[in-house]
Amino acid sequence: MTANDQFRFLSNWSSQVRKGILELVVMSILAEREHYGYELVEKLGARCGIEVSDGTIYTILLRLKGEDFVTQRWVTLPKGPARKYFCLTDSGREALREMQKLWAGITSAVSHSGGEV
Repeated sequence: MTANDQFRFLSNWSSQVRKGILELVVMSILAEREHYGYELVEKLGARCGIEVSDGTIYTILLRLKGEDFVTQRWVTLPKGPARKYFCLTDSGREALREMQKLWAGITSAVSHSGGEV
């Protein structure tokens, strides 16, 4: 495997891992209470040190909405534009519980693999 092949592999792998983890973290945050998109961006940065764009968050939220894991509602504010709030559904909470179990199993397997780099 050339260095270029390895770079492409790791870049793709990193992208896939990040996508799955972002969905898990977004759903975990929404399990606490409803949030609007930019609020999620800020929370990801403050809580997890994960920097993402609004576009990335809305792509994730639309995918989760398509799976019926979140609902949305518009809230009109006295000042400024209306905000679209997202809330985890019951099926979203069930999916989150399963995702958390899978994540716990993965992290446990990796940390106990005994392999050294």
